[in-house]
Amino acid sequence: MHRRITLTLTTLLLGGLLNGCATLRQQLGATLVPLKTEIELGEQMAAQIEKQEKIHPNRRLQNYIREIAAPMIHHSLADRPGITYSVTVLDDPDQVNAFALPGGFLYIYTGLLLLAENEAEVAGVLAHEIGHVVGRHSANQLATQYGLALLSNLALGENPNEIAHLSSQLIGAGTQARFSRDDEREADKYGVKYMIGAAYAPHGLLSFFQKMNQLEKGRQSKVSNLLSSHPPTEERIQRIEKMIRSMGRPKGKTEAARFMNRTAVLRK
Repeated sequence: MHRRITLTLTTLLLGGLLNGCATLRQQLGATLVPLKTEIELGEQMAAQIEKQEKIHPNRRLQNYIREIAAPMIHHSLADRPGITYSVTVLDDPDQVNAFALPGGFLYIYTGLLLLAENEAEVAGVLAHEIGHVVGRHSANQLATQYGLALLSNLALGENPNEIAHLSSQLIGAGTQARFSRDDEREADKYGVKYMIGAAYAPHGLLSFFQKMNQLEKGRQSKVSNLLSSHPPTEERIQRIEKMIRSMGRPKGKTEAARFMNRTAVLRK
C-alpha cells in the first residue's frame, strides 16, 4: 500500500512539473481528499453555519445573488466538473465578508452587498470564492491540518463539536480561512477568468479590493474578517491590474442601476 501511494505521488509530482504548480495542487488534492469526502465535509460545515448565522429572508435577494453567480459557476465547471454550487446570503449588515466551504458552498454577507456599488464588484468577490473551490484550497488545507482519516470522520458527522469549531473559525476568519499566497493568486486568476466569461467587467474585482484597501488603511473594524482571509494588499491589487492588462483590458457589464434596485431592500 505504501509503495502504491508513493508511486501515485511520484507520478503526480512529475505531471505537476510539466503542467504547473496549480495543476499539481489540484491533482494532489483530488488524490488525498476524494470529491465525496469534500462534499460531505462541506455539507456538515454548511449545516453548522446556517445554525449559527441568520439567512436573509428575502427570496428575491437570494435569487438575485444566485443569478449573478450562475454564469461564472457555469464557466468554472470546465476547470472542475462535478461540483454543485450553493450560494446563500447571510443577514448581517456589519459583516463585510464572503467565504467558500469545501464542495461548493458559497456565502456572502449583506454587509458586503451594502459596501458594493454594482454587480461587477459582487461578481468579482463571488468569482474569487468560486476560484477557491476550483483550486480545492479549503479541502487541501484541512487535509494538511487534520489528515485524511480525521477529515473523513468529520465528513461523516462523527465529531459535530469539531465541525462547530471549524465553522466558528471560518466565520471569524480564523486559521481555516487564511489561504496561502499561492492559493489567493490562483483564486484571483480564476476570478478574473470567470468574470470575463460571464461578460462582467473584470475591473469589478479590482475596484472592490481597492475599496477594501482604503478601509484597511482606515482600520474599519467591520471589515476585519474579510481582510484577514482576503488581504487586499497593494501588491495584490497591482498584480490583478497587470493580469487585466495582459488580457487586453476586456470590457464588460457593471450593472450599477440594476444592482441598486435589486438590493434596495437592504437599505430600507
